[in-house]
Amino acid sequence: MVSRRAKGNGDRWIRGIGTALVGLSLLGFATPSLACDPDKGSQALNVRTLQSHLMVAGLSCGQSAQYNQFVGQYQKELVNHGQSLKAYFNRTYGGAGRRELNAYVTRMANEASRRSMVDRRAFCQESLTVFQTLESQAQTTLVSYIVAAAPFAIQPEGCPTRTAQRP
Repeated sequence: MVSRRAKGNGDRWIRGIGTALVGLSLLGFATPSLACDPDKGSQALNVRTLQSHLMVAGLSCGQSAQYNQFVGQYQKELVNHGQSLKAYFNRTYGGAGRRELNAYVTRMANEASRRSMVDRRAFCQESLTVFQTLESQAQTTLVSYIVAAAPFAIQPEGCPTRTAQRP
């Protein structure tokens, strides 16, 4: 049996991961002329993916200060997308929404971790570039950044697929 305290800590961890992942998906410049405008559910999924990658970078690349700055800077947006993500999973999976959301968050974190292990140097460099770009573009929304830059090869659903380019 899980103690109430352990369960509470796990819930905070899941919320934190969710907030981080939400941040992952919405990087980009907000412009009215974007050719691609993902729906709210897709936006939340993309932000969560971005947040997962950046969370792994914080842990695996020694970029925890950058990750904490990112979460602080985009906290309101991360929370809003986190709520959208919960609503999306509840609509899609009904009573199994929470379980499916937790499974999705775990898959995103595992994928980011796998990518960091395949080529840690490239992963850490891309993460640092994303952190620096987001920090310098305070007026940019995460969604607009993701649509414009496709960090970590995140492909917004319903948008044309782009091939990742090395800097």
